[in-house]
Amino acid sequence: MFGSRMKRALFLSGSGAALVGVTLLGAAPAMADTMVVAWTHGSVKAGPANGEREVSVVNKDYSYTGECWLEGDLVRDHGISNRNWVRLKLNSGGTGYVSAIYLKGNDKGNVPNHC
Repeated sequence: MFGSRMKRALFLSGSGAALVGVTLLGAAPAMADTMVVAWTHGSVKAGPANGEREVSVVNKDYSYTGECWLEGDLVRDHGISNRNWVRLKLNSGGTGYVSAIYLKGNDKGNVPNHC
């Protein structure tokens, strides 16, 4: 009798442990926002593509909240070429995408998170 109770308890605890592991593995890591600074005036688009509609602009030496970066259309401006775009939180709500060539820092605007 004692042996069967012990086996049942171990089985239940093993199942619970497995479920906890699945839950933790399925959770996405939180991405921290990054403050970015524009080095020049640039267009903020609805998506990471040149043909997307303009939803806002960035202005020289102003700070913006960058969420993450991703590859999109190639942008050439001011003698610089880059495919990296940074997703920004817009003051009006929602998000927009700016080419990283308009931001100070590295080729990703110093944003460490990939979208």
